[in-house]
Amino acid sequence: MVEITMGGANAPICHGAGRRHLTVSDYVRRVEYVDCRGVVQTVSHPRQLKVAAGAFGLLGVVTHLTFELDAMTYAVMEPRKVDIGLAISIPPLRKEDIPPVLRAEWYSKQDAEVQMESARQEFVRRARDDYYSEWFWFTYQQKAWVNTWNPVSVAEAAVQYPSDVEIFLQWLEGWVGGSLMTSYSILFNLIPGYWQAQLLATTGMAALPPTFREDDTPTIKTQLPNALHFRRGIQNMRVRDLEFQIPIPGLPSDPSQPDFSVIQRAWWDAINLVYAPEYTASVFTTSPMRLTLELRIMGGSDMVLAPQRGNTHGTASIEVLTVPDAAADNEWAGFAQKIADKWMALQDGNGTALNVRPHWAKEWDGLTMGPEVKGLERLDARKFLKDVVYRDAIPEFVDILREIGQVQGWGLEEVKQRFSNELWDELVFAETAK
Repeated sequence: MVEITMGGANAPICHGAGRRHLTVSDYVRRVEYVDCRGVVQTVSHPRQLKVAAGAFGLLGVVTHLTFELDAMTYAVMEPRKVDIGLAISIPPLRKEDIPPVLRAEWYSKQDAEVQMESARQEFVRRARDDYYSEWFWFTYQQKAWVNTWNPVSVAEAAVQYPSDVEIFLQWLEGWVGGSLMTSYSILFNLIPGYWQAQLLATTGMAALPPTFREDDTPTIKTQLPNALHFRRGIQNMRVRDLEFQIPIPGLPSDPSQPDFSVIQRAWWDAINLVYAPEYTASVFTTSPMRLTLELRIMGGSDMVLAPQRGNTHGTASIEVLTVPDAAADNEWAGFAQKIADKWMALQDGNGTALNVRPHWAKEWDGLTMGPEVKGLERLDARKFLKDVVYRDAIPEFVDILREIGQVQGWGLEEVKQRFSNELWDELVFAETAK
């Protein structure tokens, strides 16, 4: 979204797109900030930037960021709406993984397996090689929305996208959607969850290109930043959002090559959970995920506390979104825990648990996480992140933060008092007492 600030996009170390790219924070080359004593300071040392460029506000009030950017290029977008199980979508590992209600005509044909393998190869190509790759599935829809593209340097035939009219309409759609979902929208909240999901999913899918004839294959050439921010006004729509960063492992047969089957498992785990018996008993009651399932491919990160750190083959950023009324109906919390369990149970081809980590700026606090560790089958999310996932990274973060303070004349206790909160006191600053 274009409406947030650069500082807001940078501080949580989670944003990025495309397997060849690291997080936004990894491209910061200088941070200017006001420290806990009110003094303007700068950080540009590469080691210190691994903390300063992704410090969650704990360093101070950031006033300027210097980024290293590529020259402007132009994206050639080819958005498609395709069958959820085939074409350029994310096919399942087995065709039987497709819920019966989503099985299209191809499913019963003799060459179904051949079609699935062709779809898998195309998915792998796009996930591995395309500059930008993203997939959406709106709840209960037969089709997925695929948005993967590559840039070119030539500006000829480039257009503004979205256009001014489209921007206004998108903003209006987001505002209407946000208004519907507030606690004041009694009428919308009286609609059973299943029908809320049908309404939102149908309109959400219809609003994405191609908008009128879904079988069209449009090509849109626009400046690369416009392609990255293809949808405007979404900040007007309040949602509940659970997102995890899943490492893409190496193939068991060739660890130097990425194994994208883990993405297929994660994607279809979510879809099948939507159609689990406990959520499909009645069309008049339950539907925890009332908006969308979304997945982006991105690279790793060198930031100390980045969820993508160490992911040499890239990261699958996958999320499920719903509306606040799903939480008010007591449907969301249980679903969020179940999807977290599924994603955190993912393993590579050798049976080793993947280091799956939550997006810092999305929902995770209050969940239980993790496979069995030191005899503990389940851990509170905070304890799991502190004692397992970031066990070595948090002391490293504290050491570098202390190093910056020693150079610039402030101490960790001052930072804690001025800029921390209860969460960071527990996760980060408890280390200062050791």
